[in-house]
Amino acid sequence: MSENVLEIKNLVVHYETPDGVAEAVNDVSFTIKAGETLGLVGETGAGKTTIALTIMGLLPKPVGQVIQGEILLDGENIVETSRNKLKQRKNDRMMRKLRGNKIGMIFQDPMSALNPVLHVGDQIAEVIRLHNKVSKAEATQKAMEMMELVGIPGVRYSDYPHQFSGGMKQRIVIAMALACNPRVLIADEPTTALDVTIQAQVLELMNGLKSKFKTATLMITHDLGIVAEICDKCAVLYAGQLVEYGTVEHIFNNPQHPYTLALFASLPSLDKDVDRLKSISGLMSDPMNLPEYCTFYERCDAGCDSCMELDPPLTEIEPGHFVKCAKFMKKTQSATTSKGTDSGEARV
Repeated sequence: MSENVLEIKNLVVHYETPDGVAEAVNDVSFTIKAGETLGLVGETGAGKTTIALTIMGLLPKPVGQVIQGEILLDGENIVETSRNKLKQRKNDRMMRKLRGNKIGMIFQDPMSALNPVLHVGDQIAEVIRLHNKVSKAEATQKAMEMMELVGIPGVRYSDYPHQFSGGMKQRIVIAMALACNPRVLIADEPTTALDVTIQAQVLELMNGLKSKFKTATLMITHDLGIVAEICDKCAVLYAGQLVEYGTVEHIFNNPQHPYTLALFASLPSLDKDVDRLKSISGLMSDPMNLPEYCTFYERCDAGCDSCMELDPPLTEIEPGHFVKCAKFMKKTQSATTSKGTDSGEARV
């Protein structure tokens, strides 16, 4: 897994409304390799779904605007930051060719993702015929094979969505997303509407299909248990910014950002008998009025004076492990100064 299939570089996304500009995503960067899964976690409103919609080219227009940054799919930039309408129309045509073909998405609510008046098989076949030069009979056969692949008998091709349970509808959506063997799969909280038993089945299915097709997967979730189970890397998002990023081992065995620590502290434990779970006080910063200093400062138990002075950058505290916190920036500066002093003494 040496090739970056999806690469996000310094992405900034705004929602420009009559009431003001909401800074939904602020300078986010990450990469996903073939056969790798990145878990994107954070509170509601952190900007997770906005990142997914930006990758898919489905931001609401003209409200949602990509201000800067690149989204590289196999090395090719697929996002248009210009306000030029001609360039935007050209980019929209390109994205229609990519959606469902090279980029698939599993939406949070399977019922709203399926057309209630069309056969489920026809909805899968439509994706296949749109992106491949095949006959209707060939598309139907391929759709039935995809249904079998996700554990649904092909004979149910002509059934309607209301004839399936929630878990089976989600399997149909997964079959649609994978019908053209996409390079990237985006799963936006795919198990939220399902009970625990069906969640486990869907996750096991997704893990197996990811291994089979070597798909680069972006898993958006609130559930850290899901991240631990199926993800290779984890990115913690807060107020549109990455506050911690690394492998699952980094995040779970050595969490360092106060927000990440607070998320873990809010989880129930089988080892401790507590009367009340710990919560994070306050509310997330208003995206229309983000502070110039650390966005988590107002809710941080470890906040210090330096946190009010600047918005710290992501700092690499160990190979591949990045944290956005002022305390690590100080350590890095001290280490750099120390190295400079040592090298100076050596030269003298």
